[in-house]
Amino acid sequence: MAWLAVNKDGTEWIMPGKPVRGWCGHWEYSEKVYVESEQGYVSIEIELPKGSVYKLLGKELTWDDEPVELQTETEKR
Repeated sequence: MAWLAVNKDGTEWIMPGKPVRGWCGHWEYSEKVYVESEQGYVSIEIELPKGSVYKLLGKELTWDDEPVELQTETEKR
């Protein structure tokens, strides 16, 4: 599904896969892409408005917490 994480500066993010802690206080998620025989990595992350994580999870997250995977109602069963 999607993953929620909060950076050291308090910004909230949603990513399509489980992110890893970056060296500069940011969670990072990237995927390998191929374009016309070239390959590289692209960061895939969307910044959310402040308070979105609480609305989605019912609890706050901080940099000290691990990312949390969102699940659909069917996945929760």
